[in-house]
Amino acid sequence: MSAEYRNPPKSSQFKKGQSGNSKGRPKATAQPVSRAYIFHKVATEQVAIEIDGIEVMMTRWEASARQVHTLALNKDPGASRLMQKMRRQFPGSAPPGDKFLSVLSDNAMKH
Repeated sequence: MSAEYRNPPKSSQFKKGQSGNSKGRPKATAQPVSRAYIFHKVATEQVAIEIDGIEVMMTRWEASARQVHTLALNKDPGASRLMQKMRRQFPGSAPPGDKFLSVLSDNAMKH
C-alpha cells in the first residue's frame, strides 16, 4: 500500500505504544485579576495592632484609616487632606451615640 490520502507514510506514523500528544493538553493560563479585587483582598485581611498595650485585631483598611486619622490630629497637612477626601468619598453619618470627629484646616477655623 502506498502513501496516499488518509494513508500517511510509515515513517511519519506513530510508533506502537506512543501517544499522538506526548506533551498532553496545555495547562490553562491564569485568569487576570482586577486591581479592585486585589485591593479588596488586601484591605480586608486581618492584622494585629497594638493599641495602648493591648493587641487588637482589625482589617488593614481600618488600621490605615486609623493611621491617617492619627496623623491628621497631629497636624500633618497631607493626612488632613486625605482625611477630607475620605470623608467625601465615604459620606454618611456616625451611628447614634457614636463620637463624631471633624478635621478642619486652619483656613476653615478662621471663617
